[in-house]
Amino acid sequence: MGSYSARLYVCPSKHKTTEMKQIILMAISIVTLCVQSIYSQSKTEELSETFEKMIPDLMEQHHIVGLNMAIIEKGNIAFKESFGYANKEEKIKMDLNKGFNIGSISKTFTAWAVMKLVEQGKITLDAPVWDYVKKWHVKPSQFNADKITVRKLLQHEAGLSLHGYDGYLPGADLPTLEESLSGNNVKKQVVELIMEPGTKWQYSGGGYTILQLMIEEVSGMSFEVFMKKEIFTPLKMKHTSFTINKKIQKNSATGYDKNGASLPLYRFTAKAAAGLHTTLEDMLKFIYAHWSDNPVLSKESIAIMTKGSDLSKGDYGLGYMIMGRFGFEIVGHGGSNDGWEAGFMCNIESKSAFIILTNGSDGEKLMFPSLKTWANWKNNLKK
Repeated sequence: MGSYSARLYVCPSKHKTTEMKQIILMAISIVTLCVQSIYSQSKTEELSETFEKMIPDLMEQHHIVGLNMAIIEKGNIAFKESFGYANKEEKIKMDLNKGFNIGSISKTFTAWAVMKLVEQGKITLDAPVWDYVKKWHVKPSQFNADKITVRKLLQHEAGLSLHGYDGYLPGADLPTLEESLSGNNVKKQVVELIMEPGTKWQYSGGGYTILQLMIEEVSGMSFEVFMKKEIFTPLKMKHTSFTINKKIQKNSATGYDKNGASLPLYRFTAKAAAGLHTTLEDMLKFIYAHWSDNPVLSKESIAIMTKGSDLSKGDYGLGYMIMGRFGFEIVGHGGSNDGWEAGFMCNIESKSAFIILTNGSDGEKLMFPSLKTWANWKNNLKK
């Protein structure tokens, strides 16, 4: 009896105790992950329900015919949906592969091209742009044009005129880059030096046209070809182009004005500032490149681009808008042309992003409420 009792109450070995603790900790971790997953799924469903109710109402209010939108959270798709029509006259429903003009988001891609040339050792950010641009020069003025550097052009701190561009009707004769910069065209959109470079932040689409010319001269390729070869193809963005060919036209949504009337797909000489056409699926690939290893730019280059300058009070970097008013920093850009409104913003640290593409001139009236809804949802995830 005594020997039986001794065997019954013998203490477990240290090895078995450690093993049991590990099993318990593992079980707790699994339960915690399950709870977090259920919570996250619940929050994601809540976001989807909010958007599916909110967006159609805003579309109707502001004559927005269609849109594509996606939300990324922790590297995963939390929401991705199409709304409305790609072409309301022909009753063609919007789908995730439809093409959109994205206006000034073109500048962000142009900035990637410039940084690609920097990484290749072909240009220097703080060199005068005239070291590389020989085909055109800004007209003489009381200000020092030699202070116009590549960096200042990217940051909108070069002291130049011309905020943005009007497009040209399909079939119209487009001016050359040099003609456009000089204002020798139908639109009379001249780029001039109107203040001392490096003294004030002033948005200038004209500055990006100078960068477009620089890319062509340095690379020896047309801007469109360089962008395809060095940016779009490596990122597998097969439906993104600065060339409006038959393939792009066939896949494109139709743009609509503020009253819901259809518009033609305008063309641009100033492609670097406003001419890019893309899809939501391709934009997602571009977003992922911000925090994943990509074949185009290093993480160090992206970090330089997404840091705000002093003159912009931290609100603009190299081709990126920067906002911190939502409780976390987001970087990206907005784009607006007649018939189109688009925006993308991402928080690189948390691998999260917001993308919206609309085929309506008043799309910003839907974009900003949606952006705020996403930010509030993201902040609630932390609670």
